[in-house]
Amino acid sequence: MFELIFFTSNRTKMQHARYLCREYDIKITNFREKTYHANYDEPRIDDRIKLLKESLKSAKNKARSAGLPSSQAFIIEDTSVIIDALSKDGVEYPGLDIKYWMRENSFEDIDIELTFSGNNRGVTVRSDLVLYMPTIREEEFIFTSHTSGTIVKLEDRNLQTNAIYPWLDNKTFNKWFCPGKEKIVISQMPIEVADKYDFRKNAFLDMLTFLEKKHIISKTKSPMSPATNKEIINDISACHIVTGLSCAGKTTIAEYLTSKYSFFHIEASDFMHLIYLETHGEKSDVQIGRFAENLLSEKPTLVAEKVLDFLEKYNWPYVVITGFRKYEEVVFIQNNYIAGRDAEIIFISSSSTNRKERKLQRNRSEVGPQRESFEERDMRELDMGLTKISLTPQINIIENDNGIDDYYHFYERVMKLSTPMYAPNETSKLNSHDSLRLKDLIALVLYKKRGPGERNSYYTTGEICTFINNELTLSKPKFRENIGRLLNNKFDVFFEVYPDKKLKIKKFRLSNTGTSHAKLLLKRYTI
Repeated sequence: MFELIFFTSNRTKMQHARYLCREYDIKITNFREKTYHANYDEPRIDDRIKLLKESLKSAKNKARSAGLPSSQAFIIEDTSVIIDALSKDGVEYPGLDIKYWMRENSFEDIDIELTFSGNNRGVTVRSDLVLYMPTIREEEFIFTSHTSGTIVKLEDRNLQTNAIYPWLDNKTFNKWFCPGKEKIVISQMPIEVADKYDFRKNAFLDMLTFLEKKHIISKTKSPMSPATNKEIINDISACHIVTGLSCAGKTTIAEYLTSKYSFFHIEASDFMHLIYLETHGEKSDVQIGRFAENLLSEKPTLVAEKVLDFLEKYNWPYVVITGFRKYEEVVFIQNNYIAGRDAEIIFISSSSTNRKERKLQRNRSEVGPQRESFEERDMRELDMGLTKISLTPQINIIENDNGIDDYYHFYERVMKLSTPMYAPNETSKLNSHDSLRLKDLIALVLYKKRGPGERNSYYTTGEICTFINNELTLSKPKFRENIGRLLNNKFDVFFEVYPDKKLKIKKFRLSNTGTSHAKLLLKRYTI
């Protein structure tokens, strides 16, 4: 797949670019995520050609200093806004300065200016996309598109950023921009309508068409049927999809399967969090609960697709998946995860009283609406798809209302488990950790530092570095900079991130999926 580097520090613009390129076999990679180097320097000037030239020159220098190959293609994009009534003598206002102008002006400021200028609210939003493709020519290619409309007459102070499409937000000029002859701002439109007025769309489509004509990319093909588009992952395998209401015992049985039978526990909500972080970042004011509900409603199989990609990458023969709420998610894994044995669906049944008691004993971050009662959450989860999952033909219903040992034995009997299944020889564990990747070393020490139950602390990259060097057996020490680069340059499903606003730093801990990975490492390594 053709990789195109995007020089931008704006996560929202990055997500927008990936969305616009979604129908082509092209991978849009953020420059900082790939290299951990700072993005290009953008001059604050009002000459568009000069700004693009200077920005491109800076991007070339940054790419060279980061060690990218001289043939590497990349893009930069600049957005400008032209308010008709305030643009005089050929000078666009605020023009290229829109990013800074938005920080310095309120809606009241611009509304007053427009009132004193005849209340002409006409405006154009423009995108200039610069493609540097040295394998074709040294000179850059520039693609431009724009959308005209008006500035809204009344600001909606309750406008919320679209949970799935973050460029339809309440921060940028989109919150004031009514495209075409529409009476509402673009950020309030459903995505299929907003797409019609997308000011970046045609610039990107022109670039994609150009690359397609050069036979560099092509449109993605329709997926083949599940029976033919996946190779068998393991001839001998087991995949348990464990479902049930909150606190029914899903994670409990998954941890047991990991410890006794070497199952890899995959928690679907970890992938939901990952998609959220990749979309909005760790500092967004978009609530994860609203994002999750919107995503599952509009793209019900997206989390399952991420899980399947992970399964194929790690290729572990025994897998237990928890956290699915939608029937479509379960069916997607069943239809697409081709293994020696079909995926088994399990529904854990437990009384409301027992589940409430378990909830009081744990301290887990919840994904969902805040302040809802236990009964309300049950109804929400049943309506989302658990009712339909529980009625699936050949589903395995397992009760968890007695003691923990009874629960384990009942599960083993129903699922016909026998030991050993697939387990490394624990009598020959390795003491040296030199052969492990840095990511694995981080997982091991974070597992060792875990708290009781689900009360785990977050740690800085400096603390993690100290743990690794002091508590693992290594021939050479690890450095904080490398750990920071690994954890900070992109989000990972193994690690949860917490932005410490007071210290202005990020801290990390293991996710449930990361914890399972660490447990399986411990079957081969001593700590």
